[in-house]
Amino acid sequence: MKKAFGILELLIVVIIAIVVYFTCFHHKYGRSNPFDDNSKIEQQSQMIDDKIQDIESSKALKEKIENNLKDNI
Repeated sequence: MKKAFGILELLIVVIIAIVVYFTCFHHKYGRSNPFDDNSKIEQQSQMIDDKIQDIESSKALKEKIENNLKDNI
């Protein structure tokens, strides 16, 4: 009975390992690299930060232009 229980545990561990492999690391059934998501998120957050900085600088430039126009009139 103990031998059958040990084989059953081993079979469960093997099945879990196969499921984890195919869902995480196999390119045909899942993601080829689960850590790619982190790099994509970092790239997207960097792009968002760059866009926010561009918007802030354009707002500051607009205010400077408006102030210069008011001073010249």
